[in-house]
Amino acid sequence: MTILPWVQSGWIRLYADLWDKAGLLPVIRTATNQRRIPADAIHSLLKGQGKAPRCAIYARVSSAKQEQEGNLTRQAERLRAEAKARGYQVVALIAEQASSLNEKRKGMKNLLALIDQQAIDIVLIEYPDRLVRFGFSYLEETFGWKQVRLEVVEPPKVQTPTEELVQDLLTIVTVFSGRLYGSRAKRVRQCVLDCLKAEEADGTDSQNHQTRAESL
Repeated sequence: MTILPWVQSGWIRLYADLWDKAGLLPVIRTATNQRRIPADAIHSLLKGQGKAPRCAIYARVSSAKQEQEGNLTRQAERLRAEAKARGYQVVALIAEQASSLNEKRKGMKNLLALIDQQAIDIVLIEYPDRLVRFGFSYLEETFGWKQVRLEVVEPPKVQTPTEELVQDLLTIVTVFSGRLYGSRAKRVRQCVLDCLKAEEADGTDSQNHQTRAESL
């Protein structure tokens, strides 16, 4: 059973609030008192109103080699299957080979046009970095202004402060070295990762990492 996180904005929240108060939705509460709603419960209510959510699928790979190996096609097929399982009507499939650093991606512009026209209700992607490297939460909120929900099939795992700090550092290095050095960006990123691993192997314990992360 797929559990949808409680949506913070858009038309779906209005309906969900009303259905929740009326006792029409089974609501699951997390340890932090956040609400989670089974996706099939939402879908059955929407179908009862004759409304299947209009979904746009966005798939992306970084290199031409990945596209030639069929990674892009398989990613799109997985997203199609997931959209069907969630009861969505796929009205647009956008698949492109482009770097996440490319701010002029044609597919991304097409997606934004659909959102601006309010031609879709949901954008379905596999991972956050399929869309952007930075600012995913801002993008999610912006989509909500147009009553469009952004859903991730495999959201990132919850990280410790140390893990989050390391991941942010690696992302920054990847993005900016990519702009400066192009294809050599992966080698720069790996070098940083190797240095971090070497520091840990030399005896820097997790408690020290925790203290550093909290002090920043």
